[in-house]
Amino acid sequence: MTDAAESGGTGSGGSAAVAATAAAGGCGCLALPVGVGMLVVVLLVVGGLGVLLLPVVVLFLLFNGLPLGDLGGGGGGDLTAAEQRCEDVERLFGDSDPGAVAERTRQVVLGDGKGRLERDPSDAGEPCTVPADLLEPIEAAGQVCDVIGPVVIAAQIQYESGFTADFTGPDGARGISQVPPEVFTALRGEEADPLDPEESIAAQGAYLCDLAEQTQALVDAGQAAGPVLDLTLSAYKTGLDAVREAGGVPATEQAQSYVVGVRTWFAPMQGIGPPPRTLPSQPGLRDS
Repeated sequence: MTDAAESGGTGSGGSAAVAATAAAGGCGCLALPVGVGMLVVVLLVVGGLGVLLLPVVVLFLLFNGLPLGDLGGGGGGDLTAAEQRCEDVERLFGDSDPGAVAERTRQVVLGDGKGRLERDPSDAGEPCTVPADLLEPIEAAGQVCDVIGPVVIAAQIQYESGFTADFTGPDGARGISQVPPEVFTALRGEEADPLDPEESIAAQGAYLCDLAEQTQALVDAGQAAGPVLDLTLSAYKTGLDAVREAGGVPATEQAQSYVVGVRTWFAPMQGIGPPPRTLPSQPGLRDS
C-alpha cells in the first residue's frame, strides 16, 4: 500500500548483510527474468536454504507472477473484507507501476522497520496484515523504544511462530513471540502465561528494546559494528555474547538467516503482496 515506503531508506537503518544476501538469493531476484529467477529458487530449495529464505522466495514469486501453490503450506482461506479492500487498492498501484513496487520492496526490506502496518483504506481502519485483536499489543510493543517499530514486532512473530499462539519451539520457548523462557519469566513474572499472545508480545517488545540498548552500547564502545536493529535481532537469536565476540552479526548461517528472514516479512506486513497469513509459513525457523 502507499504507507509501505514510509521508512524505506537504507542509510543507518539498512543492512549491508541483508543487501548482499538479497542480491545473491533474495530480493535481488525481483529484477531477474523469470527463468533465471526460477533457477535461483531451485538452487535455494535444493541447497537446503529453501526454508530459511522461504519468505524471500515468496516475494520473488509474487512479483514475477508465478504460482505459490508449489511451495506448499499456504495459509489459504478467503480474505476478510478489510484484506480484500487492501488488496484491491494495492493491485491498482502494482498494475500501474510494477517497477515501483519492486523498488518499494527493496527499500522496505532493507529499511528500519518503522513503517506503518497496512490498514483497511476505508473508514474502518482495520489491520490487513496482523490479527485485529493483536494490533494494539503489537503497536504498544513497537513503541517501547525508538529502534523497534510495530513492523519489526509483527515480522518477527511471523517468522518465529506464524502467529501460532500455542507454538513451542525446539529450544523450549513457548508462545507467539518465542521469548526465551527465563527472559519471559524475568520480564512478566512467574504467574504470566507465555501462551497468552498479549503477554508474549509485551515481553518481546521489552526484550528487543533491552537488547537494542545493549547492542548500542557495544557500538558506542567500538566493540561491534553494524545497524543496531540487525545486531538486536541477531542477539535475540544467538545471544548478546555471540554478537560481542563476533564484533557484529555473527558470520554464521544461523545468525545471518535470522536477520534476513525477519526483515523479509517487513514488506508483507506493510502491504506489499498478499496478507502474510495467506503465504507459506514455517513456524520455528529460529531453531530449525
